[in-house]
Amino acid sequence: MALTKKQLKELQEKLIAERTRIRRHLAELKGESKSDSDALLGDSADVASVEASQAAIAKLGDREKKLLKLIDHALKKIEDEDGDYGICEYSGEEIPFKRLEISPWAKYTVEAKEEIERRERGYRKGDSQGDFEFDAEPTE
Repeated sequence: MALTKKQLKELQEKLIAERTRIRRHLAELKGESKSDSDALLGDSADVASVEASQAAIAKLGDREKKLLKLIDHALKKIEDEDGDYGICEYSGEEIPFKRLEISPWAKYTVEAKEEIERRERGYRKGDSQGDFEFDAEPTE
């Protein structure tokens, strides 16, 4: 059953709110990183602490940047109005509304996501089942 206009609107609003929150948070992280950089003139313990803090900020920022890309991708699909928002990019099946309520940026059904991760693990281990073509980005 395709998403209703009301459901699409609700999910679009969630995506926009999350995008705004992430952008705000990334700006805060950038400010924290700058102020930490100014403190790099201390002793070696201070420098190590600042470097660890900057590494944590960078990792968090990278994670949020990836999520921001997923959100922008989902918003673009909604705005294109070609009906493919809410359709799994792996299996072509509809993504259940309950899943989209939790992760409106989801690109895959739960089953497809599990299959992608299973194949990716096999591929990383050099498993013989790892011989498959995979161009979809499995992060969500």
